[in-house]
Amino acid sequence: MKFLLKIKIVLLCLIFLSLFTNCTKEEESSPIENSLVNVKLLGTQSQLNRFNLEILDVQLRVLEDETDPNAWLSLNAINTGIHDLTDFTGNQVITLVDFEQVPSEFIYNIKLVLGDENTLVKNGVEYIIDIESDYDHASVNVLEKQLVENKLYDFTIELNIDESVRFPSQNEAKLNPKMNTEMRLYNLY
Repeated sequence: MKFLLKIKIVLLCLIFLSLFTNCTKEEESSPIENSLVNVKLLGTQSQLNRFNLEILDVQLRVLEDETDPNAWLSLNAINTGIHDLTDFTGNQVITLVDFEQVPSEFIYNIKLVLGDENTLVKNGVEYIIDIESDYDHASVNVLEKQLVENKLYDFTIELNIDESVRFPSQNEAKLNPKMNTEMRLYNLY
């Protein structure tokens, strides 16, 4: 009797094991039809004590006519808000976009969309930063790259803090963003 019970248990285990191993799963390593994008932001060494920049979004221009309402594609930034860029220099970065899928097409520019809550501290004095009117709350860098499917594009935007800020009067600070964008390409499959 005990022998039959053991055989039944073994047979049931084999049946369950067989069912679980025969289930089909979608392959995790299947190619994707889009490109993946990461965007990181860092500042440069600065004479300022603090440089708080409000980041609202990161966007790619995908149409030649930038006045077209569909020209800019949002990358759904994950770390929006106010960041002190003096804390993010060298190897310290702010990850703004993390593995966002975008259509594999030609991109013209990348831009940071900035808010109004921008301040800096220089020699213990806090300034509210006004963004130069030419920049319309965005800082744009030219990329002009064709994105290819099944690739990861890793963009690192470096904002030169000291070159981006000017002091036209004693109580005024203006932002004219000076940025460099470095791109690294990784094959996914």
